[in-house]
Amino acid sequence: MAKRTAALTLIAMLVIAFFASVNGETTTASSCLTRQETIGVSITTTNSSTSDARYLGVLAHFGSEVGVTAGASLPLAVASGDKLACGSITEVSGEIVLVWRGTCSFLEKASNAQAAGASAVVVVTDGNELSPMTCEGDASIKIPAMMVSSADGDALATRAAAGGTVALAVLPTTGNVDLVASLALLTIATITILFGSMWARADQLITLYPKFENGSGGGPGEEEGLQITGMSALYFVVFSSAVLLLIFFTMHHWVFTIIRCVFCFAAVQGLQAFFFAVLETLAKGDRSNPKASYVFAVVIVAVWFFNQNASWAWILQDVLGVSFLVNVLRLVRLPSLRVGTMLLCAAMAYDIFWVYLQPHLFSGESVMVKVATGGENHESLPMLFLFPRLDYDADSGGKEFSMLGYGDVILPGLLIVHNHLFDNSANQTIRARNAWLFPSLVMYVFGLLVTFAALHFEVGGQGGQPALCYLTPTVVGGTVLYARARGDFDRMWAGDAGEEEEGYIAGEGDRERLMPRYSSV
Repeated sequence: MAKRTAALTLIAMLVIAFFASVNGETTTASSCLTRQETIGVSITTTNSSTSDARYLGVLAHFGSEVGVTAGASLPLAVASGDKLACGSITEVSGEIVLVWRGTCSFLEKASNAQAAGASAVVVVTDGNELSPMTCEGDASIKIPAMMVSSADGDALATRAAAGGTVALAVLPTTGNVDLVASLALLTIATITILFGSMWARADQLITLYPKFENGSGGGPGEEEGLQITGMSALYFVVFSSAVLLLIFFTMHHWVFTIIRCVFCFAAVQGLQAFFFAVLETLAKGDRSNPKASYVFAVVIVAVWFFNQNASWAWILQDVLGVSFLVNVLRLVRLPSLRVGTMLLCAAMAYDIFWVYLQPHLFSGESVMVKVATGGENHESLPMLFLFPRLDYDADSGGKEFSMLGYGDVILPGLLIVHNHLFDNSANQTIRARNAWLFPSLVMYVFGLLVTFAALHFEVGGQGGQPALCYLTPTVVGGTVLYARARGDFDRMWAGDAGEEEEGYIAGEGDRERLMPRYSSV
């Protein structure tokens, strides 16, 4: 059972590493696409019987700019004949037409509105969260297309019935980097790696101090560590690419549902480990009933699962993400710097190919774009940390988020944990040595700062940046240079510091008796 749990943990880590690079990519290749940046639109309605009202929308990634209609006061009409605009609609010459989401693609709705003579099309979504509409194919849309929330759509329909007119204007852009949100993500990622390193060190103490074993012969909270081999590091590219293509060629709701369920399973494991540690501490080492920790974990994950679209759901998603990643960093081991270098370089090669090369080599739509945006249905993937941008207009009817993929934390984090354990492999005291931990964290922070700078300056013309392309050189390169300066390189590269052993078994109870002593120094 423990081996199966460890294997599932590694598989989940590889899947998440794949989605990390997906979430940062916004390159477009379909000929129907005309832009890749997110553009907000102000929709101001005027009616003789009521005061003016302003609504916020998000411009689609296809269609013309708002500039062709900006400033003009145009009549607003609800699509008649087919409210969803999935078929022919009544002539609306020169009007801005309001249609509802459902049944057919966004591109088809815009095409039908354009054929009816509309000057612009406004798509009303099902909820309050807004995202840019995407398209597939080579159809040419020459009118602006935008999305508004369900509540704003109903209000616009009421004003259209009263003969209201609409003026469109592009909202001022705020840039790709929000300083507060970026620093928040950096802090979350750094704390996750720090705590994962501390907990992994607590596990290591059990192997160094057998006297702390409780002799119980195994308990409900015990987990087995798993070691990554050089071959599995190379398989990372094949595995991740296979999952990427699988989702690309299916894009069914059930695929995304399975991914969410895998995330929930992994999150339950991480939260359970945390709650077990807390409850055991409160119970002064009593390990007889681990069920309470599972109950707490399942309840929290269930709350998130059934409220994924709530405005506050990102907070729970981040909490679940931290617990999951800490658990992975605690359980998965790199045996040597050589294997860590292979893993991170393979991940960087994966990013470079799918982000920069694939759209040009195959002269078709970007595989990553379609998967990252969830296709026409905009299915969301819980594989990244989120933090709301404070520079985004609060009246937009939704939130704009800065994001960081889980893989951008796990993969460099595994090497940082390895460095910390190497530093303490011959340490015969409870007090941990940090000669490697803090310099490694500095390398990671520097890599993320370089990523944010690349995002700000849109290096390579990208609206998003694959962070591993910057984290791999800083973390791996920094580790190699620091190891050579300290004279540790040969031992770290070969892995003869004792970490090449097969995965060891560490009891939750033993670990938690050590954690308070370790954490207090």
